[in-house]
Amino acid sequence: MTGVLGPGNMTFLLPLNGGGPRRLSDARVAKLADAPDLGSGGETREGSTPSPRTTWPLKWPPKAANEGSGVPSFSRKENDGRTIRPEEILKEIFVKVDVNELSGCSKEVHVEVPADAVQTKVDIIYRRISSEAKVPGFRKGKVPLEILKKEYKTLVREEMVRNELPEFFRSVLIERKIHPVAQPQITHLQFEEGSAMKFVGLVETKPEFKLKDYKGLKVKKEAAKVKEDEVDRLLDGLREQKAQFIPVEDRAAKENDLLIIDFIGKIGGKPFEGGKAERYPVLLGSQGLLKDFETNLMGMSKGSTKTFQMTFPADYSKKEVAGQEAEFTVTVQELKEKKLPMVDNDLAKEIAQVETVKDLREKLEAQIKSQKELEQRGKMVEQIGEKLIADNPFDVPASLVSAELQRLVNQGVDNLRRQGMDVKALTDDQKREFIDKLRPLAEKNVRMALMVEKIAETEGVKCEPKDLEAYYEKVAQGSNQPVEAVKAYLSQGGRLESTQEWIQYEKTLDLLISLAKVESA
Repeated sequence: MTGVLGPGNMTFLLPLNGGGPRRLSDARVAKLADAPDLGSGGETREGSTPSPRTTWPLKWPPKAANEGSGVPSFSRKENDGRTIRPEEILKEIFVKVDVNELSGCSKEVHVEVPADAVQTKVDIIYRRISSEAKVPGFRKGKVPLEILKKEYKTLVREEMVRNELPEFFRSVLIERKIHPVAQPQITHLQFEEGSAMKFVGLVETKPEFKLKDYKGLKVKKEAAKVKEDEVDRLLDGLREQKAQFIPVEDRAAKENDLLIIDFIGKIGGKPFEGGKAERYPVLLGSQGLLKDFETNLMGMSKGSTKTFQMTFPADYSKKEVAGQEAEFTVTVQELKEKKLPMVDNDLAKEIAQVETVKDLREKLEAQIKSQKELEQRGKMVEQIGEKLIADNPFDVPASLVSAELQRLVNQGVDNLRRQGMDVKALTDDQKREFIDKLRPLAEKNVRMALMVEKIAETEGVKCEPKDLEAYYEKVAQGSNQPVEAVKAYLSQGGRLESTQEWIQYEKTLDLLISLAKVESA
């Protein structure tokens, strides 16, 4: 057919009203333990691996620019002040709509916009172009329509598809109360001037399901008891952070010493990339380097030089040297002995702003207990989630699972990089295995998010102003920032809505725990 914009089976993503869906990850908010870097102006930090409670269902389509005023896009104001809404306009122009339910959470929406409605939009575009177009031989606004069509027909078609088709489709979705969770795909588009516009929208929506009883679920909880040696270990860790390294002379290096070394490595008599460094710090016993390399440093003294051979592990992250034998020459420039601070009242004041060692130990015990209670809460949420998922089978939108899977993959890759792994060196099989292992968790997270959202709606759980203020205080305390700075940061870039969703989600989890039958583990 001449005049059709592209082949009939063309498929493209449709960002309604110029926007697209938020990804699952866009609605997360840093926990207190992962308080945002308020000075960076960037995204909140990932922190540790989030539990299912950090996953959020999507809200889509996005709000129109004027939606906050209660006037949806593609509405119309009458002379008497009445607002004619999209569904009423659709009835006026007799748009034909057929909705076919597909498998899972997918719908196929067939739309036919009548020729006169399409032509009205086309004429408006031509009139606007006419007022601005510069065509040789004609004044602005005086270019004949036939000339405009010859010069700008393709442009008009593109604008109809880019701007007007989304408005038609968005109005159809509003009228039919269809709420996509991702960008619809538009297929089988047929459009030429003077004829109806026909297309099919493939839409994914949230599943319709009835949630079985979520009250009285049996969960086990361990007592959050703190042992003395746990306090000792935490205190030792704090002392390690305050350790000083004192230069020493005329003795051999031993475990816990800090060496400053120069080294050069060769394979087959030739230097290799990454095999040379100057004034490189090595804390003996920290396992920061390969064991064979570190073992050869034991017993060296300041100013000494040593040459030794070692073989890189076969599974070493840098494939170019993995499994190969290398020769290293090391010179010790400095040798320092670690000195830990004494456990006294001065240390208590320095690291915890308390007066005595007794106060310090009590504060550390409270911190450990709080962390254990948080871990137990996470385990109870996990148990509740497992029971809810087992008792409430339903289809989940593939697009939500894909978005959550992508978030988990990105997070996993970041974790591997922080561990020093070269992710680019992963084989295709390793990448597939990595992704496949995360896929069940992605689906589980989405299921949990959808169920918790439904429970929140059923129970009327909301984020109240006092909840938001309390959250600001916690983040401010955890990040050592003023409350007003936290508010300013979280009010930008959609973070406020995400914060409110986070609080509602956490309150719903607290409700589920309060409704559960908790047994001692």
